[in-house]
Amino acid sequence: MGIVKPTFIVIGAMKAATTSLYTYLRQHPQIYMPDKKEILFFNNFQQKNNFKTLGKRKHSSMTLEEYFNFFKGVKDEIAIGEASPAYLYNIKSPELISKHLPGIKLIVILRHPTDRAYSNFLHLRKSAREKFKDFEMAIDIEDKRINENWSPLYHYIRKGYYSQQLNRYYSRFPKENIKVILFEEFVNKTEESLKDLFLFLNVDPLYNVDMKKKVNIGGSPKGFVGHLIKHLNYYDLIPEKISQYVPQFVKNNILKMAYEKPEKIDENLRRNITNKYYKEEINCLQKMIGKDLSHWLS
Repeated sequence: MGIVKPTFIVIGAMKAATTSLYTYLRQHPQIYMPDKKEILFFNNFQQKNNFKTLGKRKHSSMTLEEYFNFFKGVKDEIAIGEASPAYLYNIKSPELISKHLPGIKLIVILRHPTDRAYSNFLHLRKSAREKFKDFEMAIDIEDKRINENWSPLYHYIRKGYYSQQLNRYYSRFPKENIKVILFEEFVNKTEESLKDLFLFLNVDPLYNVDMKKKVNIGGSPKGFVGHLIKHLNYYDLIPEKISQYVPQFVKNNILKMAYEKPEKIDENLRRNITNKYYKEEINCLQKMIGKDLSHWLS
């Protein structure tokens, strides 16, 4: 078999259940996805980012040949894909994807931008990559960080302007090649959402996946176990090759012991942030994607 290229990509958004989606999609016998999630090839290819970040940088540039090698395990699968949710926000990704993978299908999950931003903040807090304990303080310094070339990981508010990001894709790909679903649709009606996605990918829509697996659990570390895991994550001391051989139920029990449940954002703060940063954006977005988003403003 020659070079195998992906036929679809989950491009975003970050902190919008893309890890769960990746876990479910790759269970389908007609879908092939690499063991590695977030290859992030198009975030780094032909780009010199040199972003500031707390903790170790995990991603580096690779060649097209190295990227396509992630799909060399394909046998007779119909849909071949990967999931790198940072592609949605990256300015150069749409151009690079359209150039090297013309005709590809794209999947996007959109979460309420304030909730997404707060989840992003908690994720970095959990992995010891955010020094601020207060969400508002992290938001206040966001523009300063962007001007100082901090990683997009810290662009909490800016990543929530979905219409600008989607527009870069709509200008390069046919609208019928871009599937947009809402976070709450995926979480509350997972089976229906997956069936719709399977149809979009031209695979058997009736296949039932195992949705019991807990993935990418949020929260704050507690006790010795929690802080040990945080320390190991911070210094990249848990190799994926080891992690993949640990049974899922063992991982789930460890996470339950290690982390408190994610703290919820204060409702008044949530409302204020939404009104300040996202009111016009949400109105613009719902016209673009043809979905009612009035509940995001209520």
